[in-house]
Amino acid sequence: MNKFILEIGTEEIPSIYIDSILKYLKNNARNYLEQSNIDYDSIDTWGTPRRLILYVEGIASQQKDIFQKIKGPPIAIAFNSKGKPENPVIKFSQVNRVKLKDLIIEKTNKGEYVFARKLIKGKKIELVLPEICLNLIDNINLPKSMKWGDTSIRFIRPIRWLLTLYNNKVIPLKLGGLTSNRITFGHRLLTTGPIKVDSAGQYFAILKKNYVIIDPVERKEIIESQILQIIKNNGGREYIDQMLLEDVKNLVEYPKVLMGKFDKKYLDLPVEVLTAVMTKHQKYFPVYSDKEALLPLFLVVINGNEERYSESIVKGNERVLRARLEDAKFFYQEDQKTTEPALKFLDNNRDKLKNIVFQENLGTVYDKVERLATISDGIAQELQLSPDSRQILKRSVQLCKSDLVTEMVKEFPELQGIMGKEYALLQGEDSQVATTIYEHYLPRYSGDSFPTTVTGSILSITDKLDNIVSCFVNDLIPDGSQDPYALRRQALGIINIILLQEMYFSISQVIELNINILLKDRQLAEQLTTENKNNIQIIKDFIFQRLRYLLLEKKYRYDIIDAVLAKNPDNILDILTRITAIQNIYQTPGFIHTITSATRAFNLSRNAPGLRVNISLFQEKEEHNLYNHYLKVKEIIEKLIKRHCYDDVFLNLETMNVPIDTFFDKILVMVEDEKIRSNRLALLRTIADLYFSVADLTKIALAKGTIKGESI
Repeated sequence: MNKFILEIGTEEIPSIYIDSILKYLKNNARNYLEQSNIDYDSIDTWGTPRRLILYVEGIASQQKDIFQKIKGPPIAIAFNSKGKPENPVIKFSQVNRVKLKDLIIEKTNKGEYVFARKLIKGKKIELVLPEICLNLIDNINLPKSMKWGDTSIRFIRPIRWLLTLYNNKVIPLKLGGLTSNRITFGHRLLTTGPIKVDSAGQYFAILKKNYVIIDPVERKEIIESQILQIIKNNGGREYIDQMLLEDVKNLVEYPKVLMGKFDKKYLDLPVEVLTAVMTKHQKYFPVYSDKEALLPLFLVVINGNEERYSESIVKGNERVLRARLEDAKFFYQEDQKTTEPALKFLDNNRDKLKNIVFQENLGTVYDKVERLATISDGIAQELQLSPDSRQILKRSVQLCKSDLVTEMVKEFPELQGIMGKEYALLQGEDSQVATTIYEHYLPRYSGDSFPTTVTGSILSITDKLDNIVSCFVNDLIPDGSQDPYALRRQALGIINIILLQEMYFSISQVIELNINILLKDRQLAEQLTTENKNNIQIIKDFIFQRLRYLLLEKKYRYDIIDAVLAKNPDNILDILTRITAIQNIYQTPGFIHTITSATRAFNLSRNAPGLRVNISLFQEKEEHNLYNHYLKVKEIIEKLIKRHCYDDVFLNLETMNVPIDTFFDKILVMVEDEKIRSNRLALLRTIADLYFSVADLTKIALAKGTIKGESI
């Protein structure tokens, strides 16, 4: 079985990028081999901070032969009236080295043409691999790239060696000043000098012998196993930060876990502070007790140094951590001081927010807090929050950004909200106020938790919506894949919170209020201009587009989603309720009948000159019956829509089907009398509008031929 290995040796690649680079490398290799008509059994990629590896097993010894069809002259000029070949076709056959008798004639959309069917013999794999390898290196989708030396090559880090082996042969490759060979390198600290690899089959055993574990998954399992064993030996809780583990596994080639200690006095600091110092800044794993508290221990993953150095390595890391914790302790104490004895320290910080610019042209963070107070109270009123909850929300808004000017958050920005909660509790605030301050930043990233309190949810929605509205008003709108302010993620956070908390409120009203406050602060206008009225719909559409993607991911039908969104509803939870109601009755006989009747009424009346129905112009009882039934059903449906009872709405709409079918059977709409014709069209348009009370039913694509598996 033929084997091929490409090893790209580099200087240390940032750990965060390695997994994605390996994914692109594998996909690109698959595409290039298939485009080159090269068969193979399997493709694998592995990597460490110092090397990227492509391994192809069962690769064919040469390309497959293919037949290429080459287009020649049109038949009109290729042969004369007697069928004899003319100059154009003779030259075409000579150039392509195909006998005249082997040419074929085929019809195209431009007429009949002569074609040559030419056999292209596959090249030996040794001749094809150099170009494939160069393309692979040149076209890896890199998050960042750099040039080094005098070369024009761009890569994520300088390339130091290239190993290219097809079985036991070196595939010659030149890249900048490098030439590929059969030389690799082992672990930087545990081995010395270059290592010769005789064949692709020996590569893996040689690297393992030289302290290099190329598989990130294997390194992760080794680290995890060692951590769990140390935790067990010290009576800790079996918990590992998986995000940190994913990062650390790509920092080393030969992992080894060591345990260090720190002074118990630092356990007086909040757990979040300790974990931030250890995980974010030092890449250490904290050790938890059986409860949520920490043990005075930490675990550090090193790059497989010799045992004799372990003790000094641990002591060095303990010194570093001690200094970091001493800084954190100092910040923690300084933050609780105040220059105004009559004020609590978080309240004392509020004026400092006037010195932090929120956005150019949009004032300071202090101004933002003032907006949040007004907007969040507006949402609270619409949700009919209790007076006690509104008071908690009001106090939470006052303090929600005060931790941004603390020394702790300046040093550890990821603790914003967390320190706000901690400091609120320390200064004697209600626990619900502290929780709301923390929760208003949630969710912070994909997979993060959501607010659990209604006050935290309202403040989180308000904060994220103000960020979105501010960017749109300030012309900082996401473009394509560019979203530097993470507005899409924040929109998705708003949507998920609303759905989880089952909140009914108007998005447009909140956006309008937000824009009004911004414009007033900027002294541009007290009333919305036409442009900013359009902004309301643009921002709303931006948020609802995220809602559409979310619902598609949850397997709701695209046509039902579009049918509901076409009505431009103003309430996210109401949208989901409508979609769910339609999805539940989708393709039932009654609903299909409703869509058919609604579409028929709409199509005939879409160009109706007016919508006013004059009952004095009715000439037939079917007109009276339909209109009277409409009035009765309309009154019921309006009440049901206010209560969001959409299942019952469609049950009542079904009662319209028989009267309108009878109307179409008995009444000629397009009569000569213009007044009667227009009145009947207005009646149909009025009926269609009632059918479309919940969704634009014309957008729903029903499957043809079956209703719940039955033939129709």
